[in-house]
Amino acid sequence: MTHTHEDRVADRPAHLCAAYGCPLIGSMCSSTSGSTEWWCFAHFGATPGQFQAITSEMHRLRWLAMAVHDVRYHDKPGTEASRAAFQLIERELKAHGREDLLWIRPDGQHQGEKRYRWLERLEAALKASLDGAGVLNPSSYQAALPIGGGDKSSFSKVGFDMPM
Repeated sequence: MTHTHEDRVADRPAHLCAAYGCPLIGSMCSSTSGSTEWWCFAHFGATPGQFQAITSEMHRLRWLAMAVHDVRYHDKPGTEASRAAFQLIERELKAHGREDLLWIRPDGQHQGEKRYRWLERLEAALKASLDGAGVLNPSSYQAALPIGGGDKSSFSKVGFDMPM
């Protein structure tokens, strides 16, 4: 039995990043007319040659990548699944010496941290780790199809064979 690219895409849950094997949820898309390819913050705008390096590093940092995934995925606080996921995240962050990334929960005097702020901190830590490993390209944080800019004289460098 042979497998094609379409087989792998079909096996991937639709909510995950379009980069094969990426554990993160796809949250970015360059299409304005709808698409089935949604990308995580790390793969969005990256070149296809970078995809596997990024995904491989995410699997090396699976404890942090899954924390990012679970905070985004478990959006209904107070459910049994959400509580279990957050307990696992807390254990993993402590086990890897990253208490600085724990969720700042409300106490009697302080309101605590909003989930989206916590997610931003976790994603920033994952991005910093990916940057440190050298798998991200600075251009991956710019729009995939930049509008404007560029070298104005580049058109003259391209030769066309147009009929007269």
